[in-house]
Amino acid sequence: MTFHKHPLNYFCLFVLTLTLASCDKVDITFGATPSTSDPNITYFDNYKTDIATYKPDSFITSGHQVLSIGYHYDSVFGVVKAGSYTQINLPATNPLLNVTETILFDSLQLLIKPSGEFYGDSTKPVKINVFRLTQNIRTDDNSDTYYNTTAFNYNPVMIGQQTINLNSKSGTAVSVKLSDALGQELLSKFKSNDLDITTQENFINYFKGIYITTDSVVTNSLAYFTSDADSVMLRLNYHQNGTSPQAKTLDFRYEIAKQFNTIGFRFTNSNFSSFINKKTQVITSTTSGNQSFLNSNLGACIKVSFPTLLSLKELHPYVKVVKAILVIKPDARSSSYPYHLPQTLNMYGTDQGNELLSAVYDDGTNPALQTGNLIVDNLYNENTYYSFDITKFIDTKISEGQSSTSALFLYPSLGYQDGGLQRLIVNDQNNNKPIQLKLYVLGL
Repeated sequence: MTFHKHPLNYFCLFVLTLTLASCDKVDITFGATPSTSDPNITYFDNYKTDIATYKPDSFITSGHQVLSIGYHYDSVFGVVKAGSYTQINLPATNPLLNVTETILFDSLQLLIKPSGEFYGDSTKPVKINVFRLTQNIRTDDNSDTYYNTTAFNYNPVMIGQQTINLNSKSGTAVSVKLSDALGQELLSKFKSNDLDITTQENFINYFKGIYITTDSVVTNSLAYFTSDADSVMLRLNYHQNGTSPQAKTLDFRYEIAKQFNTIGFRFTNSNFSSFINKKTQVITSTTSGNQSFLNSNLGACIKVSFPTLLSLKELHPYVKVVKAILVIKPDARSSSYPYHLPQTLNMYGTDQGNELLSAVYDDGTNPALQTGNLIVDNLYNENTYYSFDITKFIDTKISEGQSSTSALFLYPSLGYQDGGLQRLIVNDQNNNKPIQLKLYVLGL
């Protein structure tokens, strides 16, 4: 865009610059030179930006076909524990009905498939514990919506326990041996065509489901497992003795709508003294150690706002944002072993109700969802950052004026928050390596 340069324009620009530089409400460091050749463009190197942690009281974990299982101590966030509840379905047919040959029990096993995602050290073993539910998985309103805070009763006597090393086992089902007594009991019911296995309703009243979790001694990571709709969850292995013994299996799948994960935190860091479980909160960075936090397993994201932005409009009758780049520099603990920076993150608009609104897209004829353009400084880690072009958002907010309640959410890019870990620590402008808004403003 070409601008005409009249003396009046230079005078206006001079007044605008002096006024902004002396305004107490705006903490701004000017760049040494503008980034464009047009002297009407003023560059703000680090415009006033506030951050906070938004944490919901809970988030949905049902119907995702994901199992989150584990225990982990995170030196920043504290202790996280996860387990998965699931209802087991009755097989469609009874292959043992009317079988006259001798049937011999072999084993009962739980089959789950690691996705390759971990919260913690993937090289360490995981000790899986399996319990039998004593309460049916159902909601009072039959909505089948379950949250990370939902739980059901189970028998404290384990029906299975096994220590497994999941490293390099992504996509390959692992087996946990379950109780022989339970396996024998199930086999007997199918052999006799017991009433408990004649209908799905009867079956879930007899066998209400399972709860899968881990111990807290051997285990120090959360592991995530995929479970497709047709996945076998339990497998009963037996032999049918005819002319020659034949190995057979009886497979039990699970009910997608009645599988969910429970995930809870116990905060141990003083920066989280204001955080309360099962309560929706917006916690400013100034009350959490001049930092804000994104953690998918907590449901937490980072809220970004610009409290003095409208003062630009007040200082001059015409203000146009030419470019606004939000630079997010991760705190070093975001990627300290065994954690990794998220390769992609999403940015959404939000309002005073903290609802997710439209995502931030690139400008252009075929706009693409922005994911942060992560740049990694592998040598010194000093210039590692994400960047988002938020020009349209900032310009719209200025145009909205005093009525504007909009802000931004830096949000996980995972399909489901219980399906893996995305974790990020961001410093505010009172800390080292702070969040930065680079603003290019035309003022006349």
